[in-house]
Amino acid sequence: MLLAAGRSTRLGALGLAAPKPLVPVCGYPAIRFGLHAAARAGARRAVVNVFHRGDMVQAVLGERVVSGDGTPAIAITYSVETELLGTGGGIAKARPLFAEGPVLVMNAKVVADLDLAALLAAHGGGGGVATMLLRDDPEPRRWGAIGVDAAGRVVSILDARSPRPPEGVVTERMFTGIHVLNPPLLDRLQPVVSDVIRDAYIPALLAGETIAAVTHAGYFAEHSTPERYLAGNLALLRNPSLLRAPPGPLVGVDPGAALDGSAQVIAPCRVEAGAIVEAGATIGPDVVVGAGAVVAAGARLERTVVWPGAVATGTVADAVVTPSGTVAV
Repeated sequence: MLLAAGRSTRLGALGLAAPKPLVPVCGYPAIRFGLHAAARAGARRAVVNVFHRGDMVQAVLGERVVSGDGTPAIAITYSVETELLGTGGGIAKARPLFAEGPVLVMNAKVVADLDLAALLAAHGGGGGVATMLLRDDPEPRRWGAIGVDAAGRVVSILDARSPRPPEGVVTERMFTGIHVLNPPLLDRLQPVVSDVIRDAYIPALLAGETIAAVTHAGYFAEHSTPERYLAGNLALLRNPSLLRAPPGPLVGVDPGAALDGSAQVIAPCRVEAGAIVEAGATIGPDVVVGAGAVVAAGARLERTVVWPGAVATGTVADAVVTPSGTVAV
C-alpha cells in the first residue's frame, strides 16, 4: 500500500498545483519510484489511498503502471477516502483490499534507493508483528525517535518503552515511513481517524510484542516542502547513481524532445519527451524540463524544475515552474 491521501499543505503553492504523490522528480511522479521498487521486489498489485486531488492521482496512474526497464507491470487498486483518515485509519479502511498475510506500506512522497526484497526477507525471518525500515539521522528526536537495540528489536517509540529489557546498546533512529505489518498489528487499527504509530505500534510495544527494525543506509529523500522537493531533483541530476534502479533515465535529453538548433543545454539536465526548448534558450546546469513544457526563446534556466505543461520565460533560477506560475525556492 502507498499512502497518498495527504493534503500536501507543506508544499504551499506546489501542493495546490499537484498533490504530493504526483510532484515530478526528474520526470517521474514521486509515487512512481515507490511503485517501481515494489514491482522489482515482486509485487504485482498495489493499493493507493487517495483524498486530496484523488481524481488527479487516479487519472495519472490509471489501473496499472508499467516501468521502462522490463519490470512487470503493477496493478493499482484505489481506496478513496471521503475524509482524511490518517496513516492508521487509511490502512484500516483499505484492509479489505489486501491479500491475506503481511502488507508492505510506504509513503508515496518518498524517493529512495530501496531493496524491498531484502526488507521483506528480513521481516519473514524476524518473527515480529511488524518490521520498520529506519535510517540514521543527526536529530532523530526531532522526527520522533525509534530506539533499536543491538539485536535489531524496537525497544522505544517516542516516549513509550517496551517492558522487555533491551539487548546491548540502544540506538535512536528515524522512521522512513516504510514498513511491513502482520495481521495482528493491523487488527489494532480501525477505519477512523487515527495514527499507525500511536494507535498500533505503541500499544503493541507496551504489550511486549516484538517489532523488528532494519536500517536503511542508502539514498533517501521525501518531498514535503518546496526546498526539499527542489533539492531532491538536483541531487539525482547531479548523481543519478544514488538510485540503482529508478523507473527510467534521470538525466539526458529524450529523443522525443524538440530543441532548437540555437538552444544550449548545460549538463546535468533532464529534458523529457514532448518538451520544447526554443531558439536561443539556455538550460542548465541542474534543470528538469517536463513533458509538454516549453522553455521560451531566449530564456535562461538554472537549478529549476519546469513541470509538464508549464512555460518558462526570462531568467529563472532556484525555482519550480508550474502551469499555475513560478515558485521561488
